[in-house]
Formats: sequence, C-alpha cells, structure tokens
Amino acid sequence: MRFNKKEVDQQKTWLERWVFNNRLVSVLLVIILLLLTIYLLHKTSFIFEPIKALFSAVGAPVITAGIFYYLLIPSVNWAHDKFHLSKQLIVLIIFLFVALFLVLFVVYIAPIIRDNFIVFFKHWPDYYSHWSKRLQVWLSYPGLKPIKNWVLDTNNNFNKTIINWSKNYLTNGIAGVGKITRVITMIVITFPFILYYMLKDGDQLPLYISQFFPARTRPSLLEVLHEINKQISDYLRGQILTAVAVSIMFMIGFSIIGLPYGIWIGLLAGPLNLIPYLGSFLAMVPAIIIALFGGIHLVIAVLIVFVIEQTLESRLIHPKIMGASMNIHPITVLVILLGAGEMFGLLGVAFGIPAYAVLKVLIGRSYHWWRENSELFKG
Repeated sequence: MRFNKKEVDQQKTWLERWVFNNRLVSVLLVIILLLLTIYLLHKTSFIFEPIKALFSAVGAPVITAGIFYYLLIPSVNWAHDKFHLSKQLIVLIIFLFVALFLVLFVVYIAPIIRDNFIVFFKHWPDYYSHWSKRLQVWLSYPGLKPIKNWVLDTNNNFNKTIINWSKNYLTNGIAGVGKITRVITMIVITFPFILYYMLKDGDQLPLYISQFFPARTRPSLLEVLHEINKQISDYLRGQILTAVAVSIMFMIGFSIIGLPYGIWIGLLAGPLNLIPYLGSFLAMVPAIIIALFGGIHLVIAVLIVFVIEQTLESRLIHPKIMGASMNIHPITVLVILLGAGEMFGLLGVAFGIPAYAVLKVLIGRSYHWWRENSELFKG
C-alpha cells in the first residue's frame, strides 16, 4: 500500500510538526543541551583530575615534540618519496643534523649571547643611574610636583598595590625556578624519543583512531582529521618559520646599525613574533629603550630597521609561508588572543589560534552534516 506525501504529512503528530521540525525550537534545544553538558562537566570536573595530572607530567614534552613534528615532517615525507628510504633512517639522519646544529650553536652562537648578557649586567648600574637621574629631572618641573608627591607617597592605594604585586610575583617567580628547571629537564630528556616515534609512525595515527568508529563514518572522520592536521601544520610551521626569519632580519639589522645587545634582542624578537600582530611591536620595546642611550640617531636607525623588517615580513615572508590557509580575520585573531590569554595565560596566547582552527573545522563539519540530514533545511 503506497502513501503520497500529503497523506504522510497528515499522519505526523503535532510534536513532530511543531517541535522536531521547527528551526527555532531545534536550535534552542541544541543550545540547552550544550549548556547542560557544560554544567555537568563542570560539576564532575573531579573525574578529569587524573587526566590533568597526566597532562601536567607529559604535556610539555608532547607539545614540544608536536611542534617539531609539524616542522620536520615535510622533510621526512619528501625524502621518503624522493629517495625511497625508510622513515626510520630518514629520522635518524635528521636527528644527526639537528645534533650537529646544536653543537655549532653552542660553540659559535652561545658565547656571543653570553658575552652580550655579561656586558649588559655589567653596565646595568649605569643604565639604572642614568634613568633615575633623568626621571628626577622630569619630576623636578613645578607642574609635575603633584605627580612626584603621589608617586613617592608609599601610603596611597596604587603604590601599595604595586609593592604587593611586585613582592608576590618575585616570591612566586623564585619559587617557580625549580619547577621550570624540572620541566625543561623533562623536555630535553623525553621529547626526542616522542618526536622519533611521531615522525616514524605519525601518519598511521588517523587510521588507528578511525578503527574505533563505525565503518560507514570512517571516510568522513579521516577527512576531518586530515583537515585538522592541515590547519595545525600550516599554522605552526608558518609561525615558526616566520619567527626564525624575523629573528635573522632583526639580528642582521641591529648588527648593521651597531645597537648594543642587538644579537639577543633579535633572538628575543623571534619567539615574541609567535604572538600574531603584537610580537614584533613587543620586541621593539627593549630595542628602543637601549637605543635611547645612544642618542636620537640610534633610535631613528632602530625605527628604520623595524620598518624594513615589517615591510619584508608583511609583503614577502608572511604571504609566502602562511598564505591564506588559515582564513581567519585579524579582528578574530586579536579577540582569540585576548580571550585565550585571559583564561589560560601564556599557553592560551601560544595555542589559542590553532585550537580555534580545530574547533572551526569540527563545528563547520557538524553544521554541514546537520544541514544535509535535517528536515529543517529542506524545501
């Protein structure tokens, strides 16, 4: 017995017509379920304490190995396809080159950085005295007397806050030195082993994960994992290569103009450049402060170096390395940096953008599946 569409529609209950096939009600139900899920996860957060402890123990080496994995895997795949060598042999050769680079760095570059630090700390009392005298001259103007009195008054709430903040952060910083040392030691010892197996067998991980899902969902799952991997690899590889290029440009530029401590300021500019849109400006702060001791001509020279670096980075390096693969608006990037930095600190700033890229892929795929399978978007 066959029914036409009109007869089938007439047999639907009011619940199907007004709830399950109503766009507004369906969206509200999805939002309510998401909020309920978040609430339940918050109330049962104790369940995830072992996971948190495990991540605290192995998270730093795994993240470090992951960053190097995305940086080195193109070379491994290229050599594997070009010369038909085993990945195990290719990884060992890469490790030998990395070890050779570290040896050359320790022998030739590290002493230069060490000498710069020694000279800086040797002249630090002179810098401090110079700026103290200049600040006293500025505050000696009659019009700035109220500001001077307010700054020197240790009883006002602002100065009390600054003093307490300084004491707390100094105490916490000293207490955290041991923890940082342990983390660095763990990274140095364990991450090469993790990186070795990631480079050797990392391409098998999506297939391994897909085995735990139904067979009919595996092709879609592999597509999602491939897209997530591409987003993360494009971002991390691009950011790291851009940071290296920025460090080299600043080191060369500061060396040409004769900026004191230009080598280690240039090295500092690279890691800071990992913060999109803000890193290079932050790197310029110590350069300008030190340039002020050399006179206005050195400040102008530093600004010229900065303009040249920004021009080369924005017009040549960044488009060539990053391209438009991330497809994220600059305003979105700034919002993510501010929000992730407020919630998760330095880790949020470092990994907020790739985390957003992963969520964007998952939410986009979920929405696309919903549109294709829900009757709300049909007709």
